[in-house]
Amino acid sequence: MLPGLLLGAAAVACVVIGLLRARRSVTGPAASSPLPVVVRVLAGIPVPPGARRVLGGTPDAVAIVAAGLPRDVAIPQLARARAGGALVGLLVGALAAVAALPLLVLAPLAALGGRAVPDRVVAGLARRRRQRIVWALPDLLDLMVICVEAGMALDPALGLAAHRLGGALGDEVQATLADQALGTPRRAAYQGLAQRTGSEDVGRLVASLLQAEELGTPLATALAGQAEALRAARRQGARDRAARAAPRIQLVVALVMVPGAMLLILGVMIIELASQVGAVMGGT
Repeated sequence: MLPGLLLGAAAVACVVIGLLRARRSVTGPAASSPLPVVVRVLAGIPVPPGARRVLGGTPDAVAIVAAGLPRDVAIPQLARARAGGALVGLLVGALAAVAALPLLVLAPLAALGGRAVPDRVVAGLARRRRQRIVWALPDLLDLMVICVEAGMALDPALGLAAHRLGGALGDEVQATLADQALGTPRRAAYQGLAQRTGSEDVGRLVASLLQAEELGTPLATALAGQAEALRAARRQGARDRAARAAPRIQLVVALVMVPGAMLLILGVMIIELASQVGAVMGGT
């Protein structure tokens, strides 16, 4: 019993220390840190340096960039969070083993699961950011069409549209134009935009822009058509999600509402039958 209490206290202490360090970072100089709270909490858990190097490993820089996090800050913090999550998972698994010895086999699995938590959080950020970029892409194309039809060149039109649009897509476009200003060729900078976002729609936009530049095709018409195609794909996606949601709603109705309605009807019938039986018995 005592070892279990000690392990539980150690796990709670690790989480509390991580929370205190994360709170201190929020109220201190790193108040504008873009890292998620879970990553900051796990990164604040004290882990020996040797174990941190082994458990932390090397985070995936591509996933960090796709999530919109600064590499110089996110990579070391994510490695610390991996080690902290593994330590907390190991303590939780050991605590379960104290309660029941056969559960000792769960300790390594819990450590692996805790280590994977920061990566899952970053992957979720990247997925949501990619969705925001795809949703904002038709608006960017509409703004570019207006700028191009007004006589602006490609890069100034793209920069003005990104500035007006803002958001994750605007930031990525601004970073692409900054790369060009530093000497990166246009093709390489645009392809870097498609790689960072990881979106097929952005890849098609980049291909259209490069093709229009090489072949001299009318850019405004191509951009307008692509914006309309993206909106049509968005509407079709909404229809597909609604179609997939219908069976789930029917399942909820069948498992929850129908039994509840049957219980209600049965209860009313029992009450009515009891009152009738009581009246008959009282009359006799």
